[in-house]
Amino acid sequence: MDLIFEKEAQETNSLCYDAAFPQLEIECMLDERHLQHQITDEQRNSLNEDGYFIVENALPLDLVERLEERVDNIYQDHLDAGYDPHTKNQLTAHKNFFYPNFLGRDQIFVNILDWYKTFPKVWGILGWNIYSYHSHFIVTPPRPEAVRGKPAPLGWHQDSGRVNIEIESSPRPRLSIKVVYWLSDCSEVGRGNFYVIPGSHLWDKLERPADGSMPENATPVCCKTGDAVFFDRRIWHARSENDSEITRKGLFYGYGYRWLRSKDNMTIPKEMFERNDPIRQQLLGGGTNANGHFSPKDADVPLKVWLEEHGVISK
Repeated sequence: MDLIFEKEAQETNSLCYDAAFPQLEIECMLDERHLQHQITDEQRNSLNEDGYFIVENALPLDLVERLEERVDNIYQDHLDAGYDPHTKNQLTAHKNFFYPNFLGRDQIFVNILDWYKTFPKVWGILGWNIYSYHSHFIVTPPRPEAVRGKPAPLGWHQDSGRVNIEIESSPRPRLSIKVVYWLSDCSEVGRGNFYVIPGSHLWDKLERPADGSMPENATPVCCKTGDAVFFDRRIWHARSENDSEITRKGLFYGYGYRWLRSKDNMTIPKEMFERNDPIRQQLLGGGTNANGHFSPKDADVPLKVWLEEHGVISK
């Protein structure tokens, strides 16, 4: 399907328009902006030593508002139905809402996959044989007044489930990272903050206090609206309780190697897949055949070709 490029839009914000879907804004292929936002030595050191780092003002506030509107619509639909398809339980106004596999719900979510302020750091960490193996958003409403301020044990964990039991190495391999974009202001403690234990990505186990209190060095990650947090899947992390008046919302994008099995069903509509450029198609799980995930040719990994053409990596 041919894309019609609107010159004025391309000069201002690199948006493309699909001729068959003119109302849909599709972010163009990688451009010079991406080259200006590659991972820095400081960020790489933070990831290697602490297991995470923050990119402030990763998303402009007008884009945050549009993303939040889409999230709110999905959340409200399920709230009205009173059912959470993930937990298969009743959904009420005070329960957390975890929604995986959201990429296929709206083109605007796909546009963030290769966002120019963040995606260059992803390829700088994992290389070019990558895709989005898992994405989800979380809505964390305030707790009821009756229980606010009461301590509750956090669900400390490493990502990837049985990978952490069955892999034969110590410390475990990185394999993947996540980037979370905050659609709400989590700059103060008590707003359902993301907690991490810096340096724990090199630990195979975590000693949790028996009384449910915080482990030693547990750190709240305080971010403003539009900030992004990169974190190693191995870092021990948890969501805390929300005792504020703000509903906490975050978009989580997982990136892993193409040979890593998808954690989502990847229900991307065919017409959505086809109207995105080849690099996006790679990130959405595309490829020429199964073996191309393990021994890719250029047709499997257009990201590699682009990086070579722009001198980021050698041919």
